Amino acid sequence: RVLSRRVRQRWGTNMAEEENKQESAARMAQLPLPVTVEQPGTLIMLLQSPEQPVTLSAAKALYHFAKDGGEGNEPEVIMHLRGALGDGGGIPVVIKLLTKEAWCGPDYEVQAVCLNILSRCAGEAVADGRLILRKRNGESCQADKNGEEKCRLKTVELGGLKPMVEHLKSEELDVAGKAAYCIACHALDSPVRLGIHILGGVALLLQLMSNKNADDGVVNQAALALSTVLQHVEAKDELYRLKGMKVLIDQGLMSDSVDVQENAARALAYAIEQEGNLKDLRRLEGIDKLIEMLAALPDTDRLPNDKVRQSVSFALSLSAFDSECRTEIRMKEGLRALSNCLASEEARVQEEALMALANCAFDIPCKQVKSKRSRI
Repeated sequence: RVLSRRVRQRWGTNMAEEENKQESAARMAQLPLPVTVEQPGTLIMLLQSPEQPVTLSAAKALYHFAKDGGEGNEPEVIMHLRGALGDGGGIPVVIKLLTKEAWCGPDYEVQAVCLNILSRCAGEAVADGRLILRKRNGESCQADKNGEEKCRLKTVELGGLKPMVEHLKSEELDVAGKAAYCIACHALDSPVRLGIHILGGVALLLQLMSNKNADDGVVNQAALALSTVLQHVEAKDELYRLKGMKVLIDQGLMSDSVDVQENAARALAYAIEQEGNLKDLRRLEGIDKLIEMLAALPDTDRLPNDKVRQSVSFALSLSAFDSECRTEIRMKEGLRALSNCLASEEARVQEEALMALANCAFDIPCKQVKSKRSRI
């Protein structure tokens, strides 16, 4: 009887606890949460909630601040957001959400939005990811004025590079792709590129490009990140040790996506400034593939693309500093292809093609070929 009474008491207690949980859940679901937030600082506080739905909603709302505005004419709200993140203690909060110590626990959705926030505040001013070309192309850069530089450096100083690089290994390829893009947005300075290299970023980016399950968008972000990181000399050496030229050629230049081709060709251009990578380019018949990508010869079945032509001409320009590459460019009708690119309506294509032809002129045979064509 005593045992039976205890069983009934325990059963009654469990039933009461279950009913309390259900009532509590019902009350939580019925709470009217829609509110209007005017300051990003309020959302930063909500990001520290232990409840994943609250954190995710706050992160999406915070990104909404960052998403408003167009290229070259960003509204004050974005500068206000960068100020809240850079000066108001928001960046450490966003970085922590990328780690296992996040208040809501590690969550792929939250991590993806946080990576987008950091990318946008670091300088993602255009949708196609070509922000890294602004300084190199001589275009006006308002990084100091609108707070990009401050946010970018703050993220690096607070250890934000490490979780970015670690997320390149994420099982969620969408998160890995966003991490690669975030790295590209931050790797605009030599110390940052070195830091990414030290953290093993080059190897992880190559793995991401080689992932058979990755779509063109993810591969493109990895190629974009490599095109910035490989501007550091130690990263070039690491690429050679990893035999990364094969990945850039097979997964990049041979891709069906013109965006992947463009960024892979630019990454390859910086990589071949290292002698070992240049030898691998010749060994893997990379010069032949680059000339084919120009789509400037009569027998080509490719459709010409100015952005691809610009990156490829840049790569051929750098390769032409090597005598064997100059010979191969001449033998594979590369001079003819580059000359035809001068007829492009895109000024950047003309400039890069002209520079490539100028570098090829170090060889007397190349000068003779160009002289004959000019007379024709």
